[in-house]
Amino acid sequence: MNLKKIFALTVASATFAMAQTAAPATNVIASDAKQPQAESPAAPATDVIATLEGGTQSPAESSAPATDVIASEATQSPAESSAPATNVIASDAKQPQAESPAAPATNVIATLEGGKQSPAEPERKGPPKTPFTVLHGSVYNSVGNEAAADNVDILLNKRLTKFYGQKFFYIEPNEERGVISLGSFFGAMDISGDLGRATAGYTNGDFALEGRLSLGQFAIDGDDGKKSGSNAGDDWGVTLSKMLGGYVVTTSFDWITTDDQVNLEPKVGKSVEQRFRDMTGSLILTNGPSARKHFMSGGIVVTRHENEVEVGGHIVNEDVDSRITFVPTFNYGTPVLRSERANVFLGMNAAVPVSRYDDQEMMDSTKKKPVETSLFVAGLSLTPNVLAEALVHKSVMLFGEASYEWNAFQYVSGTDATGDEYTVKESVADIVNARIGLRYQYEDWIACEFAFGDSFFTDTKSIFNGEGIFVKFGGFLYF
Repeated sequence: MNLKKIFALTVASATFAMAQTAAPATNVIASDAKQPQAESPAAPATDVIATLEGGTQSPAESSAPATDVIASEATQSPAESSAPATNVIASDAKQPQAESPAAPATNVIATLEGGKQSPAEPERKGPPKTPFTVLHGSVYNSVGNEAAADNVDILLNKRLTKFYGQKFFYIEPNEERGVISLGSFFGAMDISGDLGRATAGYTNGDFALEGRLSLGQFAIDGDDGKKSGSNAGDDWGVTLSKMLGGYVVTTSFDWITTDDQVNLEPKVGKSVEQRFRDMTGSLILTNGPSARKHFMSGGIVVTRHENEVEVGGHIVNEDVDSRITFVPTFNYGTPVLRSERANVFLGMNAAVPVSRYDDQEMMDSTKKKPVETSLFVAGLSLTPNVLAEALVHKSVMLFGEASYEWNAFQYVSGTDATGDEYTVKESVADIVNARIGLRYQYEDWIACEFAFGDSFFTDTKSIFNGEGIFVKFGGFLYF
């Protein structure tokens, strides 16, 4: 070896050592053989490649920081470099490396002699939570303002998919109800009529299914005939909910026994059938998941109400009000005043109920002949509402709400028991509801809510005699 080769090798070694200690290294790959490397297009890289057997050295003289160093025939420890190394891969075999072009790598991966590779788990991030976006109990937003935060009633009835990812237990003693959510599976226990009702459901965040059941039925088969019936509150129900872009569509159906009913099939005599029940179906669409300023929901509710006693094929009760009712609904809410510590929401809930009562044959006592009665009712109901909330401390929130129920227009047309036709038109606004409430939350794991209505302030004797509910209460345990 001549002096020129010795001098060139000496300069190359010195330059390599200076480049290693002066420039921050972010990726170091040590290999016994030549190894290809894919650079990240997002960060500037100046490669220093040292090949000691028949290779050439370039471009160590560059002043740009080196981000990738490949050394052959030697194992280089990243600890010797004065710059922090964020990705270190050490291997005795050929190993290609490709960095993510979108973000700098922060994991340290060590693969030594075929060892296990265990990258650090990425940090999970969700939408920011504030005291104004927490889930409330049903004591909050009893006026049904669309823009206000969610409560458990809204989740159970219109937005089942929002149970996804939430883990909590909720208890409400005065309503005899408890709700639990496990992230995907959820359930509830409450009262339907005179019976206890169980609710169970599942959601994956995009689709949700819920079933409800309260059983109160009996059947007797004897020598004299058969007897069967249902207790008030007997309920069979199901709800489906689906995300459609920024909207949620929810459909539900319930078959509910509204009063105790008994059916008889005697061996001798006329059969008796009592029908006291509601069959209700609904379809609701809401823009709640995507709305920021204007919150809306709309849909239709259809109910078949039956209240009749049939003996031997004829209706015998005089208080028959069996009917079918269609109720198109539209609710709107928007925040009108906002600050870091308070919100005020205005809303309007509208409904257009239309009912057609079953025709009945009544015996006219004056004309001594049957008369067919009929009844048709249609109307427009408007309910303006307001809800305000204020954060007086990071753990304490006050809220107040009021609604004004206005039967803006009602039209009634029918034929009475004497055969006379009549029409009625009216407009009535006679109901105002107001309530004030308090929410206390300790850190991120427990909260309780109280609501005080007019009976608390005007009917103090109800505190002692147990009549009515003067305070509503609900509590949360979060996980």
